[in-house]
Amino acid sequence: MFDSAYLLLKLFNQADLIHGRKKLQKMVHLLSIAGSNFPFKYQYHHYGPYSAELQQEIDFMVSYGMLDEIRSSYGYTYQITDRGKEFMNQLNCQYKENINQDLVASLNLQSSQFLEMVSTYAFLLDSNYDSEGAKKKALELKPHLAGCIDEAMKYYHQMMNF
Repeated sequence: MFDSAYLLLKLFNQADLIHGRKKLQKMVHLLSIAGSNFPFKYQYHHYGPYSAELQQEIDFMVSYGMLDEIRSSYGYTYQITDRGKEFMNQLNCQYKENINQDLVASLNLQSSQFLEMVSTYAFLLDSNYDSEGAKKKALELKPHLAGCIDEAMKYYHQMMNF
């Protein structure tokens, strides 16, 4: 029942701060692709894979004081609260799901634009494109990010081995 909340709280506990809604969406998508059991469904939108379910869950957690959502002229920053940590700790005995901490740290160091390209490439592979087809389609969808496609592909394949 609280699977998604527990996993998100674990993510925020490991990441400390996540800067930006787009970055959050891409991190959760890529963690899902890499094997974490996030239950969110993704559709392709302008900035790549997006889950309305994930945003609803985040909004719920903010409204119940489990996450702080700090708005600034640069966007949104998210951080787990003490209440969120308490709730996560209560769920620890019920859920044993782990999230790869090294992968969380690595993803959180990347820019949201880079993760947008990695996530788009991953989404296309998951949509039955082969590697070259996914690259070609990603370049078509994200021409403004063409300069990072090779690095994004390399990062994706490294990420799958974390």
